[in-house]
Amino acid sequence: MKRLGLSRTRNVRHILVAMLLLILCLSTGASAKQLAVVNKSDNSVSLIDMETKQVIATLPTGQGPHELALSPDGRYAVSTDFVGGDSLSVFDLHAVKLAKRIKLDSLPGPHGIRFLSDQQVIFTSGKSQQVGIVDIQRGEIIDRIGTEQNTSHMLALNESKDFAYVSNIRSNSISKLDVQARKKIKDIATEGMPEAIAYRKTGKELWYGANEQGKVLALDASSNEVLASFDGFKFPYRILFNHDESIAIIPDFRNHDVRFIDANSKQEIGKLYLGEGAGPQGIELHPEQDIVYLSLNLKNKVIAIDLKQQKIIEEYPTGNNPDGIVFVPK
Repeated sequence: MKRLGLSRTRNVRHILVAMLLLILCLSTGASAKQLAVVNKSDNSVSLIDMETKQVIATLPTGQGPHELALSPDGRYAVSTDFVGGDSLSVFDLHAVKLAKRIKLDSLPGPHGIRFLSDQQVIFTSGKSQQVGIVDIQRGEIIDRIGTEQNTSHMLALNESKDFAYVSNIRSNSISKLDVQARKKIKDIATEGMPEAIAYRKTGKELWYGANEQGKVLALDASSNEVLASFDGFKFPYRILFNHDESIAIIPDFRNHDVRFIDANSKQEIGKLYLGEGAGPQGIELHPEQDIVYLSLNLKNKVIAIDLKQQKIIEEYPTGNNPDGIVFVPK
């Protein structure tokens, strides 16, 4: 009987230990969120543990990576190897490895990229005046749409992903593409050197940055009417909206700041100076909270900004000259 009681006590202890380990694992999993960021000068992607604030893995890209996109299911990230790479690098984030590199000989200079589904990406090819669609599992180009414009660079999708809007830097235009029909609908004339672009679904608006004039403009996506124009930028690198799309967040690469605009009233509501030589570039939104993650290209780090407070709340290390960034829920 004593031995039976001792055995039962040990079993209870084992169960308790197992439960504690399970709780610990679940707790670790909940906090084991990561950031993935492209390092332009290193030809790599850094995976950053947000709990420890350490780079936990560095994976190789092709030459000259710029942008990074995350699949809807959170498993794959794809970099556009823009400067000399002429490829897409596909990363399996679950296995923490480079899954494949897709050569783009007929679609060189890939840059802006978005996922259409867990398996397909759409991206710009500035050198070929086209947008390509690739199946990342098969590693094949499955279609393309011509913009017939010079330096097609960044792209935005509407809420249903039926239409893509492409900024064409050297043609001073935005091309509207029908993704389903695989054809161009029209070109929209813009201010000089449009690059940053974002679609605001709540207002059916198209926002873009004009680098030559140092402006950001908001357009009615149907009529192309200019709804608002914001001056005083030097290089409005990207445009991102918060979760309810009430705030536009715009990093300025050459002013070394971030500006916040009330997207409903079209009034500026704040500016955060990041310090001389910060060089803000890639920007990403937390999947649940109004926190943005911004790569500082000239400081080799990522910062987290609380939008409500408009202040920096965290910093994370990267490789050299970080740009495109995604939030990886683990």
